[in-house]
Amino acid sequence: MTTSEDAGTPGTGSTPLQASQASPQCPADPGVPFDDAFHTAPHAVLAWFREQRPVAEVSLPNGLRAWLLTRDDDVRAALGDHRLVHDTRRFPEAWRSLDWNSPAGDMISAYGRNLSSADSPEHERYHTAVARAFTARRTEELRPRVQRTVDALLDRLPADEPVDLLGQFAVPLSVTVMCEIAGVPEPDRPDFLDFVRRTVSIDDDNDGAGLRASAMRTFELLTAYVRERKGGSGGSGDSHGDLMGEVTAQAEREGIPEEDVVTVLFHLFVAGFDTTGAFIGNMVRGLIDRPRLMASLREHPERLSGAVEEFLRFDGSARMGVWRFAAEDIELGGRRIPAGSLVIVSLAAANRDPARFADADTLDPDREDVAGHLAFGRGRHRCTGAALARVEAETAVGTLVRRYPQLRLATEEPLRRRVVVTLHGLRRLPVVLGPAATGPGRTTS
Repeated sequence: MTTSEDAGTPGTGSTPLQASQASPQCPADPGVPFDDAFHTAPHAVLAWFREQRPVAEVSLPNGLRAWLLTRDDDVRAALGDHRLVHDTRRFPEAWRSLDWNSPAGDMISAYGRNLSSADSPEHERYHTAVARAFTARRTEELRPRVQRTVDALLDRLPADEPVDLLGQFAVPLSVTVMCEIAGVPEPDRPDFLDFVRRTVSIDDDNDGAGLRASAMRTFELLTAYVRERKGGSGGSGDSHGDLMGEVTAQAEREGIPEEDVVTVLFHLFVAGFDTTGAFIGNMVRGLIDRPRLMASLREHPERLSGAVEEFLRFDGSARMGVWRFAAEDIELGGRRIPAGSLVIVSLAAANRDPARFADADTLDPDREDVAGHLAFGRGRHRCTGAALARVEAETAVGTLVRRYPQLRLATEEPLRRRVVVTLHGLRRLPVVLGPAATGPGRTTS
């Protein structure tokens, strides 16, 4: 979610994800194009791999071959295996062959290092520079600010006309919150929102040039902010108002180059905006399909945090973890993976593994084993902003179900998913909010 290191941004093309060998049951068999199957029924496709070929060599959208892991045990083992490395400089040929098909991925790969592309001890230095701003205590203190942002965004939306809850609420929420805690000046925030909206809509308008220009503008702004803060105290007086100041000051103490500081911040913004907004959309969509559960959360708000955890497991926004390379020949799930191979782990597949979760394909907000989910990854590359993602999701969804008891879809057409291998989210979520339950629905926090 927000600033998720294991919700990777690269590899976001739309050509088929195909198994290296066909079988009669494989969705990639002739007659059922794997790209269509994956983007219309991703959980079913991942389940097939988990059951039939849990460690499979596949062809990624950019044409590169990789090893895909889908069983919970194998995924957990890989997330903690130091033989699977992130530092792409160790594999320059494989790295150069990656056609990111993503302006965000281009930026991250072309400039400096970041949390997803570094190993120990470099990774620990980057993590130290950002982690203090995302502790559970500090993010919990942000809840009133998040609530005010939620209320302000909802106040602007019509109650009786269709709205895109992703583009007009979930995405602006994640952008606004991150900009506030990072210290982005208000006049510049529309540039960040434009970048994210272009990223979300790229599947429809295919405006790669516009998205690339917007990404470059965001990158340039972050560079300017870092340079303004160099040599400063790293604080603005507001403990939640200058993440960039904190990161820059800590980076100077750690001796981290400027280009790496900028890329780390860019990575935090990219990962946080897209994954958090997508998850809020997934959860709202799931609740609309389950009106009894939505009513129960309205009447018993104490159940909300448990529901968020279950939705993270059941329908989280991260399908895959960040890319990893085998530093040596290794064996995973009984298969030999040669040194230099690209390895991807499916967090979504592991989260529905029946060997780990009882009735794994059933959404159960009262399940007792939900704490074991991998929606935020695991180990040293676990999502830095997991606590903030939870606060945003709980506040956004909780306010929606309390304020709009008649919330419903505004279309009978099937909702289209994003054409992104790593991200599980909708392109749009058209809804009608309906009349507010009582008054404006604001809280007093």
